[in-house]
Amino acid sequence: MNIMDAARSLGLVDSNGTMAGTVDQQNVLGALVELAENDPTHADLYGEAAEFVQGARSAGMEILEANGLKSRPGAEETTQLRYRSEMADLFIDLAIDVGLRNQALAASA
Repeated sequence: MNIMDAARSLGLVDSNGTMAGTVDQQNVLGALVELAENDPTHADLYGEAAEFVQGARSAGMEILEANGLKSRPGAEETTQLRYRSEMADLFIDLAIDVGLRNQALAASA
């Protein structure tokens, strides 16, 4: 999976260019882990992006009630939310950084 495919899977790419709402931080971090596992050459960039996500402005917490549709049976959970537009910008910047690094690696080879 490439970076923009990961962004699409999280709902961070919108055809009309506007981005609103929130996204679950764990979903974003999971996508970054998957990208790092699939592209270990740039694992440091994915790690920096994950640090940014963890320190990003909070968009609130969602409490998933026990036995709700989104939660595990019998467990009340909280989910940290981040602003979708900020996470979209992060993935675009990450794609640019990886692309520039790939270009520099190819030029030096």
